[in-house]
Amino acid sequence: MAAMLAAGCGGPSWQDFTVQDGGFRVLMRGEVHYDKRELDTPAGKIVAHMYSIEFKDSVFGVGYSDYPPQMVQSMTPRRLFMAVRDTWVRRIEGRLEGDGTDIRLDKQHPGMEIVAWGKVKGRNAYLKGRFYLVGDRLYQIVIFGNRDSMPLADINHFLASFKLVPQREVGSVIVTPPPVKPRVPMPLESLKPKQ
Repeated sequence: MAAMLAAGCGGPSWQDFTVQDGGFRVLMRGEVHYDKRELDTPAGKIVAHMYSIEFKDSVFGVGYSDYPPQMVQSMTPRRLFMAVRDTWVRRIEGRLEGDGTDIRLDKQHPGMEIVAWGKVKGRNAYLKGRFYLVGDRLYQIVIFGNRDSMPLADINHFLASFKLVPQREVGSVIVTPPPVKPRVPMPLESLKPKQ
């Protein structure tokens, strides 16, 4: 199926892209760009990690941020999604279709799907995204750009490919020392001077 999608669009084929320390995998096509930003929020600094590709006047991106637990506990997931949703809509100077659909990831993690229309660099733009809250981590899977260059099959294929994977820290290495050999006492005879 991935090969058929790629052939239909005349571009690179879909490749599995896994971010182990981010705890997710998704299908991407082409060279992935990574961006890390520190954002000042009322709850303090939040680090945003974004992985994206540009393809035919469009951007396919996946990002995540770890929010302070007290902030997540002080609001409903939908309220958090609405704040993120409104930021994306402002980014494209757009308008929403509806107010966001409630969805779930793996039947347990709350989420929201949004669709919006607007402008990017003076040109008509389309945006579709999904947000998921997994513990204190917010994931954002978003596509925006020229709707004519993004077949609906590609959009849905990308969004549906997002999966959680076991999180593993890759920024540090744990070195285990070799086991210590027990010391064998020397026989007293070996300590006597040789004659």
